[in-house]
Amino acid sequence: MVTIAFSHPSDGIAVLKKIIRSAAKNKINPSFAKLSDASSKILELHIHEHKEFILDVLTEFTRNKVEDICLKEMIEHAFFYSDSAEQKEIFSISKSIILGEIEGIPEVKNLPSLWGLIRGQWQSILAEKRNFLEFEAFLKFRLKDYLATLLKIVECAIDEYKLELEYQLFIEQLRTCLSKQKSILKNDIVIIFDCENVVIFDEQQNQLSKTDLKNLHDRALKLTNAVNLDERLLGPLIGLAPSSARIYAYDMDHPLLQTVKNIFQEKVIISPIEKMSLKDNPYPYKKKS
Repeated sequence: MVTIAFSHPSDGIAVLKKIIRSAAKNKINPSFAKLSDASSKILELHIHEHKEFILDVLTEFTRNKVEDICLKEMIEHAFFYSDSAEQKEIFSISKSIILGEIEGIPEVKNLPSLWGLIRGQWQSILAEKRNFLEFEAFLKFRLKDYLATLLKIVECAIDEYKLELEYQLFIEQLRTCLSKQKSILKNDIVIIFDCENVVIFDEQQNQLSKTDLKNLHDRALKLTNAVNLDERLLGPLIGLAPSSARIYAYDMDHPLLQTVKNIFQEKVIISPIEKMSLKDNPYPYKKKS
């Protein structure tokens, strides 16, 4: 028998209910689990077989109990973010990383599974067949690797948060520069965006040459003082400062298009290449099949 002592009766009751529900799903009699007659804080597990779903219940309960609290404490006390708005933003990014909603962070790829770290410790406890275990002691002494991994995730979330701040400052800087320019183009310009290959036509439907695009890009660099300005699309567009533009894209999810939209806002309409009409495409540039 393994006996687990919780700090609060509600915890023991919650774990028992989860075990009973999981046992029912697995068509197993849940009589192996019960609360002590003396206290609802004491959970008794008479385990001989069928440990897997018990491990899952204990792992899920542990994560739900500590994960969000630990994230918030780390943000405030390990990295010293005291502003509530910043704390919420970093917490949200941390949760997105944990859920796998943010990709492309090298430091995260090689981190161990949070679920696996907790489950492995509970597996050791059940294998040791301990007669008595305090849940608080389990949290304090058995979760060091889990907490270290959680700390690394928060660190990555803070890096993402800082990058987002820098991006927003960059966007605001370019918007300010654009607002000070007066557009000399009264009609739409049309752009065909194919990732590496960008074709821009002015309001007279003349395709801009490479020299034109370079000159516009150089103008944008002088206007914005930016050192990292995309020379395919963003730089020439800022140099042109059109009153309106229609972009037809092969890849609607390309991050550069989102940046252009964030800067030019309602001045730019982005559509998939399939929606390009003959009127918009009277040029010797064919759609891909």
